[in-house]
Amino acid sequence: MKLLRNSFLFAICALMFLACATASVKGEKAVAQGSDDGSMTAEEIAYINNPEERHLLQNNVEKDNEILRKVSIPAKLGAEGYDVLENYMKEAIGTGVGIAAPQVGINRRLIMVQRFDKEGKPFEFYYNAVIKEKRGEKVVGWEGCLSIPAGYGQVERWQDIDVEYDVMNGDKLERKVERIQGFTAVIFQHETDHLNGILFIDIKTADPLMTAEEYREMRMKEKAEKEAQEKKDE
Repeated sequence: MKLLRNSFLFAICALMFLACATASVKGEKAVAQGSDDGSMTAEEIAYINNPEERHLLQNNVEKDNEILRKVSIPAKLGAEGYDVLENYMKEAIGTGVGIAAPQVGINRRLIMVQRFDKEGKPFEFYYNAVIKEKRGEKVVGWEGCLSIPAGYGQVERWQDIDVEYDVMNGDKLERKVERIQGFTAVIFQHETDHLNGILFIDIKTADPLMTAEEYREMRMKEKAEKEAQEKKDE
């Protein structure tokens, strides 16, 4: 009976300790997340300013993939270092149509999107972008990624969404909601996925990836067939 009583008391103490430890960890996480106003750390600023260290991350490199898989923390519009980050993202995007800060090694919630729905199809930056609404039905389409050299895959995406992001109104930071449709909506979904550690290969259809060479050949064939049909219709 004494042994049972002592075991019972030990179990109660252990549970109390575990509960306190769990609460402490949760509290630390809450403080860490809540205290980050989006300003870059000294380490982040040093990294993005170092041409020999910064690079476009690839998911087939273990250290790169660890960064790509992290959930990014807030970004701060106008804060130190973000001008350099934006310039490097412009450089790293190459022929792409969108890029997210995690892809260049900075786990901050900043994306750059080509606006095919605007005149001149400009590239624009969006801080702390969140998809708020999704309408209609998903459509399957081909996607590639600057950080996934393995190839292209098919992904279901919404074609009509609302995106909320930071804007400056004079000296005041505000949130703006914008309705985005078509291919530009697809880009926003792809890039905001990056901010949450999600790659398109995680949500693609069951079909295998198509290599870059195979994808180019497919597109060239489609283009040739389209042009031949247009000539026939003349």
